[in-house]
Amino acid sequence: MRVVFDTNIYIAAALRGGFAEDIIALADKGAITLLISNEIFSELESKLISKFDFSKEQINFIIRRIKKLSIIIQPAEKIIQRDPDDNKILECAVAGKADLIVSADQDLIQLKEYKSIPIIHPKTLSYTFPEYFKKPKR
Repeated sequence: MRVVFDTNIYIAAALRGGFAEDIIALADKGAITLLISNEIFSELESKLISKFDFSKEQINFIIRRIKKLSIIIQPAEKIIQRDPDDNKILECAVAGKADLIVSADQDLIQLKEYKSIPIIHPKTLSYTFPEYFKKPKR
């Protein structure tokens, strides 16, 4: 399954780990093929610096890890939506022939799909891949 994560997923993983880190780990486990573009990397870097005061070293570590897990897509088609930050996500998904977009952004979630590519909230992945999200029994 080819999947594009919105920048907010990477930011949540960088800040809190937890569930956001678990869904990124789906790529490491081979459950999904993670697609990303240089525009998504740029937005991620910009937000980690401006909003969360991450150091260049911290950002380089995060980006190297994501690159290791991803296929970098070069979108050719420009897409214009109401929220300009959403464009790069949709462009990457279309160019990469994604099967799914995962985002916590309400504008994207309200679209439900774009060009037949479903858009879901990250928590929905736990239903899509229950074998990776089972809690250990005590």
